[in-house]
Parts: sequence; structure tokens; C-alpha cells
Amino acid sequence: MNPAKQLRIGLIGTGRWGSRYLATIGRLWTESEVTVSDTAGRGGPGPPGPVRWPTPAALVASARVHGIIVASPASTHEPIVTGILNRGLPVLVEKPLTSDLPGTVRLRSQARRNGTPTLVGHQHLRAPAYQELRRLIRGRAIQEIRCVAGGNGPIRADCNALWDYGPHDLAMVLDLVRTVPMTVQHAQCRVHGPGSEEWTADLRAGATSVRLELANTVEEKTHRLSVTTADGDSLVYDDFAGHRLRVNGVPVEVSGELPLDRQVREFVDLLRGAPGDRDPDDLDLAVAIAEVLRDISDAAVSSPRSATVTPTVPSYESRGKSHGSRYTPVRRG
Repeated sequence: MNPAKQLRIGLIGTGRWGSRYLATIGRLWTESEVTVSDTAGRGGPGPPGPVRWPTPAALVASARVHGIIVASPASTHEPIVTGILNRGLPVLVEKPLTSDLPGTVRLRSQARRNGTPTLVGHQHLRAPAYQELRRLIRGRAIQEIRCVAGGNGPIRADCNALWDYGPHDLAMVLDLVRTVPMTVQHAQCRVHGPGSEEWTADLRAGATSVRLELANTVEEKTHRLSVTTADGDSLVYDDFAGHRLRVNGVPVEVSGELPLDRQVREFVDLLRGAPGDRDPDDLDLAVAIAEVLRDISDAAVSSPRSATVTPTVPSYESRGKSHGSRYTPVRRG
């Protein structure tokens, strides 16, 4: 794509996150053209500016866009993204890539066969506070990681609380522990009503203990990652705090740029032909996350079964630097 040409982006899904993508593109690239479709055949709500298509398939077949963002329900991702990859169009998919492990593996394989750039919306990896946290602990042993995330819903018909909240937290955990084999030691799901769930899981990655607490039943929206290093430092990334990063209780100033802005800029740079081919690490990370989510689910229903996965994914900072290499998560046990 010639940088001087008007940016044309397709957007599939017009719910809460789709609306945020639409607003972000309109704010950062005022001259862009956004074509919109939802998965209910209405062309999507919102301002009158975007070009409307009645279905995702019609938008994809039009080939009037340089790339497509998929923010539809997780259960629709695999067929929609398959169609996009068949057209050879770059795609950015909201997490989770699909709603199960087999579908995630299939999309990774197809994207690699086609050589089509495919990004996954693990937005917290782009957060300035998280990036500063991982910079501060680089090369240091991690004793403990604790993730607490949740809110009062949403309750999704096609995606339980583990697969809704878990991908964001596991993206950060796997980025921090890198290639260390991860063992699911214990997992439990408490159901409080239709779709209302609290998930807890205890995992082990070498000398690092990992605790996940995820729920769609709590009144106050929460998303917090706490890291304790082996030499005694405490670092907390809190997406809903006044200061998003604290080290030993002391606030650390970081950039105020929104993770979604960074994510969309990364996609736009890709569409505009930023130098160099991308590593397929977004896809490998998505598969590693899906493996751990599958094993947490299995452990929750068949305790005391213990599952071990080796999420062989590169760290976030290495993206784009090792072109053409391949990373394959290997399940053991």
C-alpha cells in the first residue's frame, strides 16, 4: 500500500470493542475510509460515515479494503478469518483468536500457508505500563505472578469467563516466563448462575508460581498483574488504577498512550508496508494461550489431573526481529 493513498480498513463486528476500533481509527486517521459489517446482517450501528456491507462475507468479497479488523463474537472468528485469509488480506483479530484450541491451530496453519499477516488483539502487551514492568524485570528470576481480572459481566453465550478474561492475562504471563514449561497444578470453576463464573488456577513455570483469579461476577472492574521477583521486588500493573504501574508501592510514570491506539498503529504500519516481514509470533502466542486454557478447563473438571505445556513463544520485544523463524508450542505429559 502506498502511504499516500487513503487508508481503507474493513471492520467486522460493531459491538463494544468494534465501536472502540471505529472511534480509534476515526480519531487517528481522519481521512481514512472504514467499511463496516456486523454478524447479524445489519451493516452495523454508528455514525453515517462508514461504508456499510450487509454481511462479513460481502465485505470480504468486495476486496475494497487494505486489511480487516475482526471484533465479532469469538464463535464467529474462525469462519470469518478463514475467508479473509483466503482473500490474502491482512487481518487483526480480537482475542481470543478462536474459542477453542483446534480452531486456533487451524487458523495459524492457514495463515502460515498463505503467508498472510495476522495479528491478534492481546492489547495488554502493548500497554506502556506493562512494557515498563517487563523492562524492569528483564533478566531477573520471578518468584510469583498473580493475575486478578473480572467485572460484573459481560456474560457471553459463546465464550465462558475463562476464555473471555484468560487470554489477556495468559498473554502477559507467557510473555514473562517465555519458554519455561508450565504445569497446571489445580483449577476450579465456581458457577453462580447461568454464565456467572469464578475461575481460579494455580500453575507452575519452573521456579515461578502463577495464580489466576478470573470472574464475571464482581461489581468492580479489575485487571491487575502482580509480579514478585526472587530478590524481593514487587511490581504491579493495574489497568484501572490512577497509576498503572507501581514498584514496591511507588508509582512509576509511563506514557499515557492507549494500548488500543498502539495496536491499531501496528496494524496500520503493516498495511502501509513497514519494512521487514513479521514473525508469526502473535499466532504462536494465541496457540500457547489456547493450550493453557484447554488444560485449565481439563484440570477443573478432572482434578487432580495435572497438565503440562511448553509455550515456546518469543517475548513481545523480539517481534519483527527474527524473520522467517518458527515457534511451535509443544505439549508434554
